[in-house]
This record gives sequence, structure tokens and C-alpha cells, in this order.
Amino acid sequence: MSLQTQEIAKRLADIRRLVPGDGVFVPLAEAFDRAAATIDKPMQLAIIGKISSSKSTLVNAILGKEELLPTGQKEVTFNVCWLKYGDPRADVVIHHKDGSPERRVPRAQLDALATIEGGNLDNISYIEIFDDSEILRSINIIDTPGLDALRNKDSQNTLDFIAHVRPDAVIMLFTHSVSDNVLDIVRQFNAESAFSPLNALGVLTKIDVLWQETIPRVKSALEISKKTVKGLTRRNPMLKKTIFEMYPVSALMFLATTTLTQGMLTDIRTAYLADTQAFDKSLVKVDSFLNNEASGLAPERRRKLVDTLGLYGIAVVRDAIKADPEVDLATVRETLRHESGADAFAKTLYNHFGLRSELIKIEGISQHIRGAIRTVRGRISNPAHSALLAQIDQRVADTFASLAQEHREYELLNAIYNNEIDLDPADAEECCTIFGEHGTSAPQLLGMPSGSTPDQMLARALERENSWRATIAREPDPDERRWMTVVLGSYTRLRLRIQEMKYTLQLARSFLYNE
Repeated sequence: MSLQTQEIAKRLADIRRLVPGDGVFVPLAEAFDRAAATIDKPMQLAIIGKISSSKSTLVNAILGKEELLPTGQKEVTFNVCWLKYGDPRADVVIHHKDGSPERRVPRAQLDALATIEGGNLDNISYIEIFDDSEILRSINIIDTPGLDALRNKDSQNTLDFIAHVRPDAVIMLFTHSVSDNVLDIVRQFNAESAFSPLNALGVLTKIDVLWQETIPRVKSALEISKKTVKGLTRRNPMLKKTIFEMYPVSALMFLATTTLTQGMLTDIRTAYLADTQAFDKSLVKVDSFLNNEASGLAPERRRKLVDTLGLYGIAVVRDAIKADPEVDLATVRETLRHESGADAFAKTLYNHFGLRSELIKIEGISQHIRGAIRTVRGRISNPAHSALLAQIDQRVADTFASLAQEHREYELLNAIYNNEIDLDPADAEECCTIFGEHGTSAPQLLGMPSGSTPDQMLARALERENSWRATIAREPDPDERRWMTVVLGSYTRLRLRIQEMKYTLQLARSFLYNE
């Protein structure tokens, strides 16, 4: 927890002492208690979507683990699985709905616990799982049952859990259409200002299936799916107000960037070069590939390729071999990463969520407390209680108004995305750029090409800094000056940071190269 967050936690604890724990103030007391319990915890990221929308496969791919969570072609996840940083050999922890003591069981039993074979599923609230993937240090990932699960209780478990936990951010998974269940969650949480483009991403999954269903196959899965994404967002205007972007992704191929082995690559190369025509014809459908005896591969090895890559993934590897018969495993994995859509998605996941995880959590706490204040205000009739609430409200406002520049940027971005502020399109785009929406390196923050020199970046930052300072001086409207000052502060901070890094670079070169 950063020093800034520690200071916020201390201030909130001081304010909590003013809040009565009973009567009309109960919702506010609970909001403060929840803030105290969660402020030092990692950001909570929930994965939601329909059944068989590749939720668990996507989680495995993000973490680079083949079978961290059980997956399959049918509905397999019947319990909420909460992934946290820790020893992957540790027991999983079962939390119960009826309040009975938590239960620890060996990791080997996870598949049974998370799936229909697990016995008494109805009393399980969620399963806590530990892994040493680095991203889990700052972001916990919550995998949920499908929102249209065959067992209605499992869908309700997801809804109840999300309402109780109030995840800080969400990834919404869609297939060929937008599920009403997912939109219901969007509507519910948007009413509480919980989901916005700042803490919600969309993923169009199974783009490899879209490719299989498209004849003739003259376009890549990414090219086909981008058209589908445009159609989904056009038909569902709420999505534009809710998610930062919708990314087409094949979770299976994304996972294959970790799980594809040299042996599998050799199998595809051998089968393709043995009879190129027969191999190409076998890619018409899965059954044709599995029954292609001309490949020279044993049936179980053909099945392993389909399970690992899917038909489209096999076709992508085939194309890489066709372009270079000696292509190596690392190159093929990079190709799969691009063609799966993982490149763009992972970059946004880490930039948009990873670098803002603590900030997103603090903003969620702020929203929750302010919402509780509004609730209490609507119930109060006692003048003394009104005066106390006004005092609490002011101290809360002062606490979050004193946040650092990153929080002011966040609030301005939120206003831009929710159309709460009317900016010229060029100004809105510049805000998004300098606030890190298009990347967080110095050149990206300045909208400059990669490879720009420190002096060029300093000149650009100073030019924008002076320009905004002059604009603020001419602007009579205090509200306009307020958001402009945030932009000015971002350029000033970046310029000072570049100066610091330039000096550090000069020292390093002097020490290492005597320059």
C-alpha cells in the first residue's frame, strides 16, 4: 500500500469514529468498515459472461497456466473461484454461504469442487485459490459461473457474490451476441456508478469459431471479429458508456502461447509437409482433421492439437510453416499471440488496470462511501443527525479532494467517458493521451513516436505545459480552469520526471561507458 493510500486509510479511520454504528447511520458505518477491511487488499477483477464463453480459459491464459482452473467445451464452472497471490501448492479454501467454518482441501480436489461432480455445491459461496502469477500481487481475479447457467442457483450465486463483494473492475465476455444477463448486471451496477470505461473491459470470445463458420476463409479471425464488435456496440449503446473497449480474443489460442510445445509444432510441421493438400482439406472442420489418416499422426496426437490450438490455431501455425518451414517455437508463439487478439487485450489489461489497480480501488471506496452518505441523507429527519452528516460529508470530500494528481486525472477521465463534461474532441483526446489511456511510456504520454530523444520529449512537454498555462490564464470560467489545471499538472509532472530520468541516464552512461 502506497504512502498516499495509507494516508487516506488513516483519514477514513478518523472519520469513522464520528459515525454512529446504529440507527439511520448503519449503511454509512458499514461502508466505512468495508473500506477499512479492503483498502489494503489487491484490486478485485471479476470475469463475467454466459456459460461456455471461455471465462476460465481466459483466466488461465492471463496467468499463463494451462489448468489452473478447470475448463471444457461444456459448462464446467459451478462455483465462484477467487484467485489470490500465494503458494500454488497451498490448499484451496472453501467459504460457505451458511457461515459455517471455512474448509481447506488439497489443491488436487479443485476440479471436483468447482464442477458439478463436487457434491453439495449449494452451500459453497466461493473457493479461494492461490497462485504465484505476478499479476495477482496487485489484482485478484474472480472467475464466475455463467450468468445463464443450467443450474439457476449458480447464476444467482454469481449475482449475489458480485453484489456482496462489489468488484473494483470487471471483464465482460460476449460471444456472438450480448447476453441479457450481462446487460442486467451492467444496468444494475451502472445505476450505482460502479462500472464505467475506467474499470470495465469487454471481450468478444471464441473468434476462432467465427473463423470456422465463415466460408470462404479469406479473412483472419481478427478481421472477421472486428466487424462483429462494431455490430454489437452499435446495437447496444449502453456498452459504449460502460466498457473502455471490446477486444476480440481467442482465449484458447491465447493460452496456446504458453502451452504449445516443440513436439506439437513438430507434429504440425511433419503432417503438413507430408501431404500439404490433404492437410489443407482437413482444416475444413474439426472432424476432418481428427480423421485425417494421411497426416501420419496418431489419433490422440491429432486430438491434442485440436484441444490445445483449435482448428484456427492449427491453421495459423500451418501458415507460419508455409512461410518458413524452419520457423521456431518462439516465433510461432508470438504469431499466435497476435492472431489470437491477446496482444491488444493484454496490453490494455496491464496498462488500464494493472498500472491503476490501487487508484481504481480507492475510487471504488470513494463512490461507495458517497453513495452511503446519500442513502443516509434521504432517511434523516433529526436536525442533529443532519448536522453530523454534513460534518462527515465535508471531511470525506476533503479526504478525496486532497488526492494526488493521478486521482484528479481519473476523475476527469471518468467525466469524459460519462459525457459529464463537454470538451472539444481534440482536448478530450489529448486528455486521454497524457493521462495514459494510449500507453504509459513518456513518448506515448506525449503522443510522440517511439525512439524520441529526451530533449525532444522535454521540448514537447514544455510546449504543451506553456500552452495550457496560457489557455488557463485566458479562461474566465472557474469550472473550465479546474479541468485545464489537471491537464497542466500532468504535463508538469511528466516534464519533471523526464528531466529526472535524463539525469539518471547521464549518470549511468558516465559510470558504465565513461561518456
